[in-house]
Amino acid sequence: MTPEFDDLVDHDVPPAERGRLRRVHDLLVEAGPPPRLPAHLASPPIRTLRRRRLAAALLAAALALAAFGAGWWLNDDGDFEVRRAVPMHSTANAPGASATIELGWADDQGNWPMLVKVRGLKPLPENGYYELLLTKDGEPVAACGSFKVKADGETVVSLGASYDLRNFDGWVVRPYIHGRDRLNETVVLTT
Repeated sequence: MTPEFDDLVDHDVPPAERGRLRRVHDLLVEAGPPPRLPAHLASPPIRTLRRRRLAAALLAAALALAAFGAGWWLNDDGDFEVRRAVPMHSTANAPGASATIELGWADDQGNWPMLVKVRGLKPLPENGYYELLLTKDGEPVAACGSFKVKADGETVVSLGASYDLRNFDGWVVRPYIHGRDRLNETVVLTT
């Protein structure tokens, strides 16, 4: 049953507006009711959305896992395993400084990997660096490497020794600044 125009629109509507509404009403009646909505469009495809979301979540998880694995693999420390940690303490020449030497296992050629963690050393001028040396009878005799520290006095550096460590009695750290022989003999950290 088609509703009558006069039942839908009050008589107090201005004549021009009433005429426009009458033309629209007549066109809608002539067009007839819309076709029935097909059953497959009556409800949204919920399963498809769930599957897509699940697939996107699984893809995101796989990418995150791959990124983690790649980072772990690329950051591999060469199977460095700590055999012993040797603490170092400051001398009067560097109050408050400290370090730890994490000593790994020697390889087949007799190379000892070390991870040296330093705190509280004063940064040196551009032409300066610190040396880690093995001692014999308390005297520095064999170099294990050199390093610089950040502005906050800290660093972590991989060094190594190719000596039979049983022939030495400790380690020291001393600064080296090109052209300053006297400063080069100053010990700032010791074991």
